[in-house]
Amino acid sequence: MRLLFCLLLLVALGASSCKKHKLKQPAYLNFKWEFFGQQSGTFHPVVTGGYFYLNQFRVTGTRVEGPPVDIVQALPATQTSFSAGGSLGLSMDVPVGEYNEFKVELGVINDMQPCIVLNGEYNNGASVIPFRIEWGTDELLTFVPQAAFELEKKKNYDVTIGVDVNKLFQTISVNDWADANITPEPTNTIVISENFNHKLFTEIKEQIAGALILKVSE
Repeated sequence: MRLLFCLLLLVALGASSCKKHKLKQPAYLNFKWEFFGQQSGTFHPVVTGGYFYLNQFRVTGTRVEGPPVDIVQALPATQTSFSAGGSLGLSMDVPVGEYNEFKVELGVINDMQPCIVLNGEYNNGASVIPFRIEWGTDELLTFVPQAAFELEKKKNYDVTIGVDVNKLFQTISVNDWADANITPEPTNTIVISENFNHKLFTEIKEQIAGALILKVSE
């Protein structure tokens, strides 16, 4: 009986060790950028690209099995450009498993001014006017998925993060755009920042946290 108990204990320990080892295996994440919810045409702002200065890149999550995940990468404060469907040049290996919570945080540092820029165009019905949105303060951009997902061992996944453009501008009316100040020639640009077109900037800043999106795909 004692021998049988020892054998069962060894099998159980072996299975537990095997499961722990499996949950430590990596999946490979490559990060891309996208502008979601774009609507072109008259009276619809369209974002074409931008950049930010990152000093930290963090992934956290909880799994159905296994300990929580918390991985941080420090980054040199260089300009990271992004466009629709483009790579961010960021990657990370994370433990496999079924994630019921997952979060990507990008730390934007204000050592360079502006530290975040979104470029785009607005069609007012008579002409297409370029616009530029500028942030000058530290920001923590947090992206979360809408549903749970599973990462499998040694598979490559695209993690697409970005902004829902429709949500970003949802509280800005046609009259707000019409009232916006435009820089003089030759640029003729609507600059939106803390110091220029402040009303528009305030509306956008209030919406951006809810407009950030994350999707995972193979």
